Amino acid sequence: MEAVLAENVEILYGSYKAVEGLNFKISEGETLLLLGPNGAGKTTLLRTIAGFHKAYTGRLLVFGKRPEDARELISYVPQSHSMNELVPLKAEEVVSMGIIYKKGFFHFRIPEDAIGRAKEALSFVGLEDIAEKHFSELSGGQKQRVLLARALISSPKLLLLDEPLSSLDPSARAEVAAVLGKIKREKNLTMIITTHDINPLVEIGDRVMLLNKKLIAFGTPQEVLRDEIIKGVYGPLARAINIEDRLYCITGDVHLHIKGEHP
Repeated sequence: MEAVLAENVEILYGSYKAVEGLNFKISEGETLLLLGPNGAGKTTLLRTIAGFHKAYTGRLLVFGKRPEDARELISYVPQSHSMNELVPLKAEEVVSMGIIYKKGFFHFRIPEDAIGRAKEALSFVGLEDIAEKHFSELSGGQKQRVLLARALISSPKLLLLDEPLSSLDPSARAEVAAVLGKIKREKNLTMIITTHDINPLVEIGDRVMLLNKKLIAFGTPQEVLRDEIIKGVYGPLARAINIEDRLYCITGDVHLHIKGEHP
């Protein structure tokens, strides 16, 4: 089944076309890595698929439904979390919000079954030992994994992640990337991940989209990450280099690599 289908999609802010001419489809269970420079429309596309931004034309379906009608099937993790860290919430309480909010009601006291499911989700992301620690006390990598647990607790079919590795040190990036790999292996989830650095994620990417307000390229990593294609997104200095059976894409400030032959 097609998890996401876009036909002639244009995304608007008033009369301004933020993204135009989008035609692509993602099958259920696939992972799409969404690349492009700042201002390319990556976050706008993600928010539109999530059902938050509704000003678009064309046909956009999530599991056969309009995005706004498929919200129960989607979990979205924005680039910057909106948690008020002055509120002394424990990690397990933050995770439990993933099911409480989706049901559309709030509790002064979180139900025990929600806390139990939150602890299971924290265990999945390797954080069972910090369930009762305050969210504000956690490291950046731990916070990101808590937010992944919050996204997973409602058992979504589509997981949308906006720059999940940004602002993390190398060790934390590796930890979060490992969790994303575990999600890929163990859960039948479709994922769309925006990123500036494909290095830690390329092994889980079934499809790559290069976006720069228009769809530049869409296909497998080997099909998309080619000299002539990445130059269309990152400029004439971008290039692909094959070293020891690994393709490195130099884009100026970001180095991308995938296994495989140079085109």
